[in-house]
Amino acid sequence: MRQQNRLSSLPLSALRAFDAAARSGSFKVAAAELAVTPAAVSHQIKTLEGRLGANLFERLNRSLRLTPVGARLAAITADSFGRLEQGLRNLESAGLLAGPSTLSISAAPSFAARWLVPRLHRFQTAYPKIDLRLQAGDPLVDLANGADVDVALRYGSGTYGTGVTAERLWPQGTIIAVCAPSLAQSGKLSEPADVLQHPLLRTAIPATQQQPGREPIGIADWAAWLHAAGVVGAESARAVKRGPLFGTSQLALESALAGRGLALVPRILVIDDLVAGRLIMPFSAAVTDPYAYWLAYATSRAEEPRIRAFIRWIRDEALATKGA
Repeated sequence: MRQQNRLSSLPLSALRAFDAAARSGSFKVAAAELAVTPAAVSHQIKTLEGRLGANLFERLNRSLRLTPVGARLAAITADSFGRLEQGLRNLESAGLLAGPSTLSISAAPSFAARWLVPRLHRFQTAYPKIDLRLQAGDPLVDLANGADVDVALRYGSGTYGTGVTAERLWPQGTIIAVCAPSLAQSGKLSEPADVLQHPLLRTAIPATQQQPGREPIGIADWAAWLHAAGVVGAESARAVKRGPLFGTSQLALESALAGRGLALVPRILVIDDLVAGRLIMPFSAAVTDPYAYWLAYATSRAEEPRIRAFIRWIRDEALATKGA
């Protein structure tokens, strides 16, 4: 009875907000997934922490980290919501649920927040009878064997298992250095070597793509970019190892937008920010992106109407973005 009373006192919306923030490591990405504001997500989690009497996150400088209690609760909510989602899919497949068709999308957090969400309303306008469910997270999903995800959008090598079709959304791209206009206008970024006087914001490659014995991609990429820009020497070698290391590109970009340093990211990820002037590319140096953005889905399900509709839509959106 005590467990039932404890559960009934917890707001479902707060649990959903916590689950989304725990998976993405960002209130902003969780807000995009839930179609609410970051402030609303923060409020829901504070409410949940108050009901539970325990802190679930450590609020660090522009980033989040689960507390031990938060990590344990995250495992519980991930399992519970996952089983609920699978149960609903089973009912839908059996024809026992009426209503609109549902498309479940899993997207890399940074890609979801910076590219997908700003465009997703166009899919909803074109296909109003398809109900969208967007999950933000890096872990791979088993698309070919009954995962509760219809399509996945990932940044990586494109190898996602047997029975999975992976379509590259853009040809091989470049990784560029970006910063807030205020940083460039400060007069302290006249030539590429000047970047050494500012924090170099690094992004660690997702754990699913890390290779044992190799340093995080953020370190190696800044070294490659500095070399391409003609900035060499002992000082540059030290600079690439002392900047803050973020868990996602989204977090690094939030810091760059606040004028806290320069972020190194795939160009396609910040195309909207560059066009809008929120970020600028202070120097033309760029390096080849070793990875790409992929659309992945179970090969056997490619002709399902809702999946086929999304494939067509995102191909068109990717083509339009290429020329931006």
